[in-house]
Amino acid sequence: MRRLAALLAAGLIAGCAHFDAPPRHEIVGYYAGWKEAQVDPALLTVVNYAFLDICWDRRHGNAAVEPLAACREPNGALTLGDPARDVLQLERLASIKAKRPGLKLVGSVGGWSRSNRFSDMAADPGTRAAFIDSTVAFIRNFGFDGIDIDWEYPGEIGVPCASGFTCDRPQDKRNFVTLARELRAALDAAGAADGKHYLSTIAAGCDRKFAFDGASAAWIAELAASLDWVNLMTYDYHGTWENRAGHVAPLYADPLDPAGTNVDATVTMYLEAGVPARKLTLGVPFYGKGWTGCEPGPRGDGQYQPCKAPVSDPPEATYEFSKLADAGYFAGAGLARHRSAAGVPYLYDPASRTFISYDDEASVRDKMRYAVQRGLRGAMYWEIAQDRNHELAAAIAQELGR
Repeated sequence: MRRLAALLAAGLIAGCAHFDAPPRHEIVGYYAGWKEAQVDPALLTVVNYAFLDICWDRRHGNAAVEPLAACREPNGALTLGDPARDVLQLERLASIKAKRPGLKLVGSVGGWSRSNRFSDMAADPGTRAAFIDSTVAFIRNFGFDGIDIDWEYPGEIGVPCASGFTCDRPQDKRNFVTLARELRAALDAAGAADGKHYLSTIAAGCDRKFAFDGASAAWIAELAASLDWVNLMTYDYHGTWENRAGHVAPLYADPLDPAGTNVDATVTMYLEAGVPARKLTLGVPFYGKGWTGCEPGPRGDGQYQPCKAPVSDPPEATYEFSKLADAGYFAGAGLARHRSAAGVPYLYDPASRTFISYDDEASVRDKMRYAVQRGLRGAMYWEIAQDRNHELAAAIAQELGR
C-alpha cells in the first residue's frame, strides 16, 4: 500500500512537471516624485519613478512651461529634475524595495512637460550615447532595475515648443527605434556584468498619430522588439481640451460617442501592428475629469453633450479618485451615478449641470479581465498617490492574481 502511494505520489509530481506556471502579470504604478505616496509593494510589481529629465547646454526643463534649471551632465544625459527632492524619494523607494526584493524600480524620463529634448537627443549618435551611458549609471547608482521612456510624442510634441528650440522632427520615430536598439544592447551588457536583467519600457500614446509613421505602423513593432513591454496610455480619450462631456478611458465603443475612440480599439490597433500581446500593459487612470454647464441631453444624464467649460476647481478639472470618494461624490451631493455602454461610470448633476468621468473598482476589474482575456502583460496606472486608500490598486492586484 505504501509502495502504491509512493508510486502515485511520484506520478502526480511527474505529471505536474508538464504544466507551466501561469504567466506573471506585471502591475506598473507611476510614482509622481513631487508628491508623497504610500507604496504597498504587495499590490504591484514595478514602480516607475516620474520624472527624470535630459540635460542640454547645462540646462534642463521646458522653456515653454517653466524656467530652465542648471545641470552638469553632457548634452543628452539623464539628470534629476529636482536633485534634493529626487534623491530623498529615490532612497525612500530603495528602502521599500529592500524589504520586498521582488519589487522592481524603474526611472521614467520625460512626461508631458519634459519631452521637449527627446528629439534632439535621439537625432545624434553622440547624444544617444550620453543618454544611454547616463541611464546605466543611474540604474547602478540608485539600485534601480531599468528605464522607462515617456516621450510625448515623437514627431509631434504635445506641449507647444518654446521659440528658438526644436522639439520634434519627421525622423523622430526612426530615431526612437535606433535609440531603443542601442539602449537594449547597453542594458544587456550591463546586466550580464551585474548578473541581472535590466528593463527597458516606454509609455505609448493611444491613437493612430503615435502608433503610425505615415501610412504604416511597422515602426512600433520594430520599436517593441527592443523593449520588455509597452505601457499603453489608454486614457485621456476625452478631457479638458474639449467642451463636450466624454469619458476619460472608455473600455468599449459606444454608438452614442461621436468620437468613437476607446481602450479596446487601441489594444486592437497595437496587436494588428504586430506588437505581441505579452508586450502590452493596459493603462488605467486613477483620476477623473469634469465639465460644467453640460446640457442634459435626451437621456437627461449629460453624456456626450456640449458643455460650457471644464471644471475650474480642482485644477485642470482633474479629480483624484480618493478625493472623489472622500468628498462624498459617490454618496449623493446632487450627483447621480450612471454607467455607460462604454463600460465606465460617470456622475451628473442636472441642477449644476456638472459631469464627471472616472474609473471605479467595477470598471477597473472589467478592464483587468479584458487584459487577461486578450493575453496582455498586465496593467499600468497613473498614479499611485491618486488612490491613496489603495481601492483601485487592490482591485487590479486581485484580478491579476497578486
